[in-house]
Formats: sequence, C-alpha cells, structure tokens
Amino acid sequence: MMHFKTNIITFLSILFFFHSTNLIAQQKNYPKNYFRSPVDFTITLSGNFAELRNNHFHSGIDIRTFTTGKKIYAIADGYVSRIKVSAGGYGKAIYIDHPNGFTSVYGHLNRFNKEINEFVKAHQYSKKTFAFDLNLEKDRFPVKKGDIIAISGNTGSSAGPHLHFEIRDTKSEHPLNPLHFGFKIKDTTPPKIFNLYAYPMDSLSSVNGKNTRQKFPVTYYNNAFHLKGDPKVVLSGNIGFALQVNDYLDNTWGKCGIYNMKVLVNDSLITNYTFNKFSFDESRYINSHMDYALNITEKRRIHKCFKEPNNKLSVYNYFSNNGIYHFKAGTKYKIDFLAKDTKNNLAKLRVYAQSKENTQAFKQADYNQLLSATSENVFKADAVELKFPANSFYTDIKFKYSHKADTNLLSDIHSIHQKTTPVHRYYTLAIKPNKSIKNENKLFIASLEKDGKFSNVGGIYINGWVKSKTRVFGDFAVVMDTIAPSIKSRTNFKLKNLSVREKISFTIKDELSGIKSYNGMIDGKWVLFEFDAKNNHLFYTFDKKRLLPNRKHKLQLEVLDKLGNKSRFESSFFW
Repeated sequence: MMHFKTNIITFLSILFFFHSTNLIAQQKNYPKNYFRSPVDFTITLSGNFAELRNNHFHSGIDIRTFTTGKKIYAIADGYVSRIKVSAGGYGKAIYIDHPNGFTSVYGHLNRFNKEINEFVKAHQYSKKTFAFDLNLEKDRFPVKKGDIIAISGNTGSSAGPHLHFEIRDTKSEHPLNPLHFGFKIKDTTPPKIFNLYAYPMDSLSSVNGKNTRQKFPVTYYNNAFHLKGDPKVVLSGNIGFALQVNDYLDNTWGKCGIYNMKVLVNDSLITNYTFNKFSFDESRYINSHMDYALNITEKRRIHKCFKEPNNKLSVYNYFSNNGIYHFKAGTKYKIDFLAKDTKNNLAKLRVYAQSKENTQAFKQADYNQLLSATSENVFKADAVELKFPANSFYTDIKFKYSHKADTNLLSDIHSIHQKTTPVHRYYTLAIKPNKSIKNENKLFIASLEKDGKFSNVGGIYINGWVKSKTRVFGDFAVVMDTIAPSIKSRTNFKLKNLSVREKISFTIKDELSGIKSYNGMIDGKWVLFEFDAKNNHLFYTFDKKRLLPNRKHKLQLEVLDKLGNKSRFESSFFW
C-alpha cells in the first residue's frame, strides 16, 4: 500500500513539474526585446490581461494616460492592417501587423495621425457613416518602429482616459498576455486574497452543515493570508472552491487579474490554470469561470477553482475531477490556494478542514423542467415559448418558470428561470401579447429590472407572437414604443456667430428601444457627426475643408430609434 501511495505522489510531482516547465516554455516563445513601448512615459496599469469583466476576459492591458492627448507609437515595423471606429467598444482603434507574426492593437484613441486621420475622414464621408470596420491592404499605411500613429483619448466604452493595448497572434487573432513581451512595468506587489468560497456540489454535500455556497473572509497577518477569526471548517462530500483575489502592480491603485491559480489538497494538485492567451470565441466562458450570481447580485468577481462540465475555456492546464474534491468522513485536510502574477509574486492561503458524513440528502428546490447543457431544449407554456440551441448552458439547468399579470404592460410578466443563472448562447424567446394590438411594428420584448426600468431585448411581430433572441434569464414582457428619441442642444444657436466654437453638440437619448441611427446635414449635404454613446453625446467638429466659413448655414439633424420613431432638429447658424 505504501509503495502505491509513493507512486501516486511521484506521479503528481512529475505532473506538477511538467505543467510548471510547460508554462516557462510558453513564455520563452515570446520575444522580449523586439517591441518598444507604445508610449513615451513610464507604464503603469489600470487593468491587465484576462482581468475579469462582464461577459468577457480583458484582452489586453490598460495603460494609464491620466489625460487625453498623449502620443501613441508603433511598437515595431509593420503596416496598419485594420482601422475600426465605433460609438462603444474600443472607440477609435488601430491594428498593426508585424513581420514576426504578431499584431498590436491600440484602442480608445482620440484621433489618428494626420495621414491616417485624413484617410479615415474621407472614408466616413464616402460611406456617410461615423462607425466602420475596415481591413487595409499591406502597402496602404506602412509604419516604422517609433512612428507616431495616434493621440490617446477616451473614446468608445472607456471609463476614463487610457490606452487599451493588445498583442495578438496574427494568424489566429488570439489575444496574448502583453506582460510576456518585455515591457518595463514594475511589479513587486503580490496578489491579495479577500474571500474564500466553498460550494457543496450535490445534495449529499455540505459546508459547515449547509448545502449552499459559504463565504469565509480572509485577512493578512504574519506575512501570510488566513481565514478571518480562524473559523472551524467542516467539509462533507464533493466540494468546489473559489477565491476573490486581485493582483496589484507597483505605483498604481488599479485592481488587476491574477496570472496563475493552483489548489492543492493534502499536497495533491487538483487545480492549475494560467492566463497566457485565449480566443474571443471562448471569452464568454468567463460566466462559468467566475461566480455569475455573485457578479449579478454583489458585483463581486471571483475565480472558481473548479470547472463546470460544459465550460470549454482553454486556459485550464490541469483539473483533477474538474477541481471538485471528495472529502471523506473522519479525515483531516490541508488545503493550499496559490495565486501568482506574471512576475511570480505569490499570495498563499492555507486552510485546515475536517470532514464528516451527511446522514441524509438535503432537500432540493422544485423545478419545471431539466434542461440539458449539451442538447437542444424547448419549453412551452400558454403565452411563452423558448428554444435553446445545444451548448446553451455550462451545466444542466433545473429550469423554473412562472408568470403574473400586469395591466400596465401588453403581456403577462414571464419569469424565465432566474437572472443569476448564465446563458452561453442566444436562445429564441417568443411571447404572446394578451391585448389587441394595432401598431405591431412598434412592439418589442423588454427585460424588466427591479427598479422598474427595462432594457430592449428586441423583437419582431410574427403571427400573433413577438419573437427575439437573448442570452440572459429574468423577467420579460411585451412593450410598445411610439415615443421618438429626445434631442437636446448643448450649443446655443441663439448666438449670432458660432465661428469661435470648435463644434456643435447635442445630447440624444431614447429611454425605450434605444438609438438606432442619426444623420446630420448642413446646407443639404451630409456631415460627419461623431457619437460618444457612454455620454449620449453627438457632435460635429467644424471642418473648413468641407464647410465654407463666414456665411449663414442651415443644420438638419435626424435621430431614429430601433422601432422607427424619428426626431428632428433644425436651426440656422453663422460660421
């Protein structure tokens, strides 16, 4: 028996060594001295690679610029392969392909350099659109290492001035961890652990006698992390764990993501994953990797140390039994949690636990239908129909449904399972209105919030039903939108002369279905209005090349919502 145990320990040690060696080998594949910095000042970060975000992993690093207007440089020779401009997302972004097989990405830019800016504006006027996504031929914009390609900004979904910077594998387009490429970023600060969570995985399992997720706050003293108050930990049956843990770098307050996580039970490795790269196609698996319910209810993003059956995230190096450990009665356990950053700064939490056997199964909540994680599923009731494609869930769902009347809405409120359960793929949601409708083209399905607000899920009226697609559960109902968007001028058009102004600006909003499009004309000709969606800010910057100065002009602005309701604004001005 002793010989058998020795062989098992030896095997696990070899496995642990193999994974560590493999990670080192992966890092050695990244060139350390090929790329220069994209900025000309010391880099500090407000976000790093694979940091946990809503519905996705962060695909690069966020370099703090503090203000807009900083010069952005090409990190190596190459050519501009793509330019994208959008009201959200990366805002104004440049992609540069390099001859060594990597692509660099620069997002949230204020403007491009003069040559690229003129090309972009000409394209926008040609297509009569602000937003576009354009792939470019190889010889259109060649760049040299150190060329100024843009000026930093705060465009798109940016929450403050910074440069979003990525390095991707050109062939696969997979984002890679930029911290492997030798950029000088000081980091002597280890990650910090805030809470440990333990999960009973079935009806025969428990944590301190309970069959629900239990939280254990963590504190730091004597140069180590400990459970706060040194609580008794009794684990029974199949248990999974999760950590609330953030990484921190020197000279910055920003909460960042960890690089590597390991869990060992009695010195046996059960979990090991590392954030070197991922694909955009799999980024939504973050909703299984972290505790989706905690993110929804408490805005708390944590790393699970176990894997649900249908979570196909590629960052996982090794799991023993999907990271779920069976705790046997009468046995004492030592559980080690190790979180590292890319500089091998380590945070370690050791937990001692006991185990006992549950004498009977815990009662489970009632449900309407069991939905398979991997197969297609259909659910029907009197006025609702749901169709789920295969692989919609990360584990089988004990699906619950209810409905209630609401005289203020055009249908019952349909409670589709619970908002705290993630859905991976779009499913079809069809709801039958319970009132006679005349303007069917103004109907949409709304997702209702607890505060009385709702968001547009979309919808098309077909044969008495409003149908749409969504990737969330929650409360839904049919709503009508006949209200046009609002247009509020930020510019005082009563001024006799606007020649001292750089731009004319508006706030545009639509509280129901949302803004679909906008169109601005001056003297009967289309002009480029830019849209900052996060601030509902629509603006036109005066352009002497396209607008004759020192004369009276007529402005016409039209804003359309997603249900076809229009608003118009007209005014004359002198410029």
